[in-house]
Amino acid sequence: MVVLLHESKRIPEGVSDLDSATLEKKESLISTLKQLYRQNGYRQVQTPIFEYYDLFLSIKGTIAKEKMIKLIDRDGSILVLRPDATLPIARMVATNYQSEDDSDIRLSYFTNIFRMNDREQDLQNRELTQAGIELFGRSDVRADVEVIKLAIHSLEELGFEDFKIDLGQANYFKELVNLSTITEEQLQAIRTRIENKNVSELQKILADIDVDAAFKEAIQSMPLLYGEPEAVLEKAEKLALNEEMKRELDRLRQVYQELSKEGYQHYLSLDLGLINHLNYYTGIIFQGFIKNFGKPVVLGGRYDQLTEQFGADLPATGFGFYLDDLLHVMKDNE
Repeated sequence: MVVLLHESKRIPEGVSDLDSATLEKKESLISTLKQLYRQNGYRQVQTPIFEYYDLFLSIKGTIAKEKMIKLIDRDGSILVLRPDATLPIARMVATNYQSEDDSDIRLSYFTNIFRMNDREQDLQNRELTQAGIELFGRSDVRADVEVIKLAIHSLEELGFEDFKIDLGQANYFKELVNLSTITEEQLQAIRTRIENKNVSELQKILADIDVDAAFKEAIQSMPLLYGEPEAVLEKAEKLALNEEMKRELDRLRQVYQELSKEGYQHYLSLDLGLINHLNYYTGIIFQGFIKNFGKPVVLGGRYDQLTEQFGADLPATGFGFYLDDLLHVMKDNE
């Protein structure tokens, strides 16, 4: 017999209770990462759970508006539950840290984010716990290396051994797109197919678009530019249509080589079809995957132009872990 609970005794879709054992594991995970980030000079900060809707609506390349959970303030203003951790921290840094030495600002965060999702399999993921770090004021290769190394060390400290970090380059694709006259609608369709590595659908879309043959070849190759780093870089360089694309590849090569020199090459692969849905990324981007878990547990990369939209000019890079996914993997491995 199915017992229907009264509405007041149920919880909304997309959220869940944590029993004491799960909560204890989560707190232990957070404690481990807090200590690691503190040891590496990252100071913890916290932004409000509510933000103005306009903050996210006016910033280019952030969360889609239909995924934000909205509320109405008493003065009629539209608020949202924090849908992203990086953008509010960029706002905070741009407005409150200008009196400091802004060449090296290291911050960490442990916070919940809230997103609507219309996919049935994601209904239990509308409240997500994220942990991450942001490094502001540094545009050099060593900053990219530092952040990726810390992502790797995070997984190692939590006891994971069999994982991969996929490195990508957001600007390689952006520089390619800048050479065409495709519409925003066409771009979104192309982006989705590249992300999903759907080569056949991508070819169908490009067949109906009047673009240069070299551009079409480069776009069609994007989903296939993944795997062993040197082979990917060699093929991508042949497809590059201008010096800007080659320059972005050179940056990616430098980051990979620096990480390899320090002994991390066995964790690394390249994926130039890695195009994050958060379009504020501007350079090196990366995702981390744990064996036998089908989605990334960490997302990160460079976003040099984000603070400009708040009146500051601070290059930045960072990452965010999805702690609920890490807990899920740990439970499966017990």
